[in-house]
Amino acid sequence: MTGRGDAPRPGVRGRTAAGAAVAAGIAALGAPLGLLWWLVAPRPEVTATGGGDSVPYPVSESVFAMDGSYALIMMAAGIATGYCAYLVQYRLAVRDRTDLRLTCLLATAAGALAGSVIAWRLGVLLDAAEFGRALDQAAPGDLVRSGLRLEALSALVAWPFVAVLQYGLFDAVSLWRRDLPVQRAQAESWAASPEAGGPGAPGDGPGPGPTGDPSA
Repeated sequence: MTGRGDAPRPGVRGRTAAGAAVAAGIAALGAPLGLLWWLVAPRPEVTATGGGDSVPYPVSESVFAMDGSYALIMMAAGIATGYCAYLVQYRLAVRDRTDLRLTCLLATAAGALAGSVIAWRLGVLLDAAEFGRALDQAAPGDLVRSGLRLEALSALVAWPFVAVLQYGLFDAVSLWRRDLPVQRAQAESWAASPEAGGPGAPGDGPGPGPTGDPSA
């Protein structure tokens, strides 16, 4: 039985629902981030070879700037979503008196990875039709403005990597300060127990003082 002040703790279904909501919310950000990448990323020129094909020549800094802009957007998203995901799980943990840190951490990583893929594919898709028409109309040797693409696929892990780091940083600070909801719940349970001289303890003492400190 739970005490009068204890809320029921969510089981596997509740943890799964919380994790799914966090993952889905983060992954959904991939669409607007893909649109942002499409708007701000530079496009290099490529050489048409005929038949709708091209070669990546001449090589310019725009090729690296295209990948760099994607990576910067994903890292900024990682900082924001890592903080927001930790804040959400913290408040849920306070409300439900349970530990959701690992559940939401895994959900954050999965949602960020899915969002990275969504942003990448959406940005490429938005340029695909126009780039294809330009190649069809170009003669061999003509320079054509390239469509959006991601050469360094390792940039796909920038968002989940930074989000997990940000989440872990806040968790480490809370652990060091001993203000995790599960730690606070354990401290309150101990303070109210007979062994700690709480209200249920035998004897004539009135129990903890008004401040909740057993020594008061």
